[in-house]
Amino acid sequence: MSEILEQDKETAALKVPPHSLEAEQSVLGGLMLDNQAWDNVADRLVADDFYRYEHRLIFNVMAELAEAARPLDVVTLSEALEGRDQLDTVGGLAYLAELARNTPSASNIRAYADIVRERATLRKLIRAASQIADGAFSPQGRPADELVDEAERLVFQISEERPKSGGPIGMSELLAKAVDRIDELFNMKGEMTGLSTGFRDLDEMTSGLQPSDLVIIAGRPSMGKCIMAGSRLVDPASGALVTIDELVERREADLLTLADNFRLAPARASAFVDDGHKPVFRVRTALGREICTTLTHPFLTGDGWQPLERLGVGERVAVPRRLPVFGSERLPEHQVKVLAYMIADGGATQTNALFTNADPRLRAEFAEAVSAFPGLVCRLVKSAGRTPTLRVSREPEALATARQAFGEALRGALARARMTGEALAGALNVSKAAVSGWCQGRAMPAEATFGRLCHVLEVPPAELDVADYAQAAKNATSPMRRFLESHGVWGLKAPEKRIPAGVFRLEKPLLALFLNRLFACDGSAFVQANGQARVSYASSSRELIREVQHLLLRFGILAKVREKPHAQASPDCLPWELEILDRSSLEVFAGEIGIFGKESRLADVVACLAGKRRHSNRDGLPRSVNRYVKAVKGDRSWRRLFEAAGRRLPEGGNLHLSGVSERCLSRARAAELAAVLQDDYLANLAGSDLYWDEIVEITPLGRQQVYDLTVEGTHNFVAEDVCVHNTTFAMNLVEHAVIASDKPVMVFSMEMPAESLMLRMLSSLGRIDQTRVRTGQLEDEDWPRLTSAVNLLKDKQLFIDDTAALSPNEMRSRIRRVVREHGNVGLVMIDYLQLMQIPGFSENRTGEISEISRSLKGMAKEFGCPVVALSQLNRSLEQRPNKRPVMSDLRESGAIEQDADVIAFVYRDEVYNPDNPDNQGLAELIIGKQRNGPIGTVHMAFIGKYTRFEDLAPDSYGDTFGE
Repeated sequence: MSEILEQDKETAALKVPPHSLEAEQSVLGGLMLDNQAWDNVADRLVADDFYRYEHRLIFNVMAELAEAARPLDVVTLSEALEGRDQLDTVGGLAYLAELARNTPSASNIRAYADIVRERATLRKLIRAASQIADGAFSPQGRPADELVDEAERLVFQISEERPKSGGPIGMSELLAKAVDRIDELFNMKGEMTGLSTGFRDLDEMTSGLQPSDLVIIAGRPSMGKCIMAGSRLVDPASGALVTIDELVERREADLLTLADNFRLAPARASAFVDDGHKPVFRVRTALGREICTTLTHPFLTGDGWQPLERLGVGERVAVPRRLPVFGSERLPEHQVKVLAYMIADGGATQTNALFTNADPRLRAEFAEAVSAFPGLVCRLVKSAGRTPTLRVSREPEALATARQAFGEALRGALARARMTGEALAGALNVSKAAVSGWCQGRAMPAEATFGRLCHVLEVPPAELDVADYAQAAKNATSPMRRFLESHGVWGLKAPEKRIPAGVFRLEKPLLALFLNRLFACDGSAFVQANGQARVSYASSSRELIREVQHLLLRFGILAKVREKPHAQASPDCLPWELEILDRSSLEVFAGEIGIFGKESRLADVVACLAGKRRHSNRDGLPRSVNRYVKAVKGDRSWRRLFEAAGRRLPEGGNLHLSGVSERCLSRARAAELAAVLQDDYLANLAGSDLYWDEIVEITPLGRQQVYDLTVEGTHNFVAEDVCVHNTTFAMNLVEHAVIASDKPVMVFSMEMPAESLMLRMLSSLGRIDQTRVRTGQLEDEDWPRLTSAVNLLKDKQLFIDDTAALSPNEMRSRIRRVVREHGNVGLVMIDYLQLMQIPGFSENRTGEISEISRSLKGMAKEFGCPVVALSQLNRSLEQRPNKRPVMSDLRESGAIEQDADVIAFVYRDEVYNPDNPDNQGLAELIIGKQRNGPIGTVHMAFIGKYTRFEDLAPDSYGDTFGE
């Protein structure tokens, strides 16, 4: 039994946190014996390093006395503690005297301080381990990855809190180091003193990237790739159409993006750019879709993303073939019908709403929908030779009943208030006859007078039997008019009509109902004499037609917008027509939308389609897919490939993949070939969400306000039902650092995924068109270049971290991990500074950027390597005639400008002046600050298809691939 108790005591003793009371007492006693010893421990200890609470109190007071240049003897210290009412807490004057008396000398005080600090570090490790254990045992079950990150943060935080080594260095030591450095430079015979950038002229100006330097590379994030203000994007969550102006203003955007598998997916914008006014061009496609962009904005073509300046009429670009986006909002069916009927054949510019239509079924349903609004009725207005019209007006019986109820309630209210009609007339400044008419139910007071009446009688409207004033007042705004006004439909002439914003947010069945009734009025379905089935919709409002085209796209229905020839059309009111021609779209329209009142005609269309063979002359893939298929096929025969796949070779065995008259592959044929070739890329194209639409017009619109969004990863989004696209110089620095140095290189890419960066690097190093690398459509001469690029990189130490929104501490801990495992790093690249954050930072964004900038400079010094950080520029430079950036254009420039050793601006004049032939393919790197060297401009070449900057003159590095 005694042995067990003894073991328990030993176990308990082991759980006492590490500490050394003797060392703590010796530090405090030594400071009282020799006040000058404070300088030996002040940079090594803080109050929390002491285990005993009393010792922490004493050390805190000593720190204050030392800062005030006052002595630390027993008397002064006791007085200071007494003033804080802490003397008795620490043991009184007797304990202070004992501390001084039991310390023979202060000569070993640094050793005592090291012991105290060591024990404090051990206690912090124990606390961290306990927190980690508690988290692991927590019933909430936090994810393991989160616990690992938390553990790493706690441990590195302890490391951060440890006193830094170093201090003032004497003149003799400094002189020796300086002479050694000069001798080292002399022996280098003018060679690079830092890490070469790979650019000859830049290296001459900077002597390379110097260790411990913070280098800022700044440029506009979109470099002119913008779309015009007013362009609309669909919100995949709500179905709403929102202008890019609104998204940039509120700095929050849910949108659709095209993924690498050619499918549309929801995404969120990460950056919002107001690029001021720039030259804009309207692009119109064969389907009638339109978007207005700058010349540098890329569109997806068969040869990849290409800027508009490289495209012409006849080029096919990718547009969505479906936008499966529906809202969740609901409206009563009668309101949906009224909206559709009024937009199509309604008149809302007179006192009463009108509906003009020759079909009695449509007039009957419109009247039924109107009757659901309280107190309203439709009256037929006939005129010889004109289409019948329904006029919406008050229902007399309902109006009379409401007034009688009001009169009776008013008489009761007057009796309860003991007020005569004459007194009420005087209070309201109206005639006694008017009050008499109210009380008899023959009339209603004006709306403003009715409000004063309720105030005088001190009763709410409901107590006067007036739940809705409009139901009882003949001249009041009717409930239907108020409804139409709330949706922006009232008061518009036919060419001004638009689809109300609320309709885009409706759930799918109600949206189908709306379109059904819209087509019931101005739509048609028929089979032409040539056997061509079609459904169409006509309107004098061009914007309305485009919005109907967009709503049909949500059901996967492709429709073409065209100007409809009409002999009687006035110049300012040209009719527009929307056509649905392809079989798949017609079938979806008939099955999911339909046309009320024209069911038999739509049935004829469906019957016509049933007797036809499925084919499409419009819905083919780009011709570049033919080349891809031939490359994948290689020398194998089609017969053998089809037989191996257990499929039947198409009749004739001719797949039309070669020759001048080659035809575009249909999606169905591409899907078949994908199965035969077992090719995922071709399968993705065949089943994609894309339709390849032909550009039919590019029209300059002059200078317009433009905006842009950044979408991480995919770098594209859907605007106006067209797919449009949105780090290059910095990555060229990384490439050279990786190849030229044996040290690890770290890239923190908080905007672009690691895989995308690697593909871009292979394109740059191999001089291979980036689009062909990304899509895998390499040509014969590309393969050896790709092999050479892979061989250059395969044994190199490049580490890419694409975690979003890292903090400086997280970044530092990840660098330390690489240093521990692979040695000191040669370069750290951050893309980009404004995407970093500090959790829990309570100050404004400028203060947070200042802290981030300071931390990056500290990181460069700690790891002894250059830290290159990309930074955004303010949009103010877009308002200047000269767009070359200057120091003040740096976003949150104050702290960045102060902390950075080198600040360089990337500028390409061709972005702003695309028509100038002298600036094509040229770039400038403007060095605006260099702490230890000159400033100036370095001229370089920019090769867009490789996303690569190079020296203007060829160098030996370019010969790697025989160029």
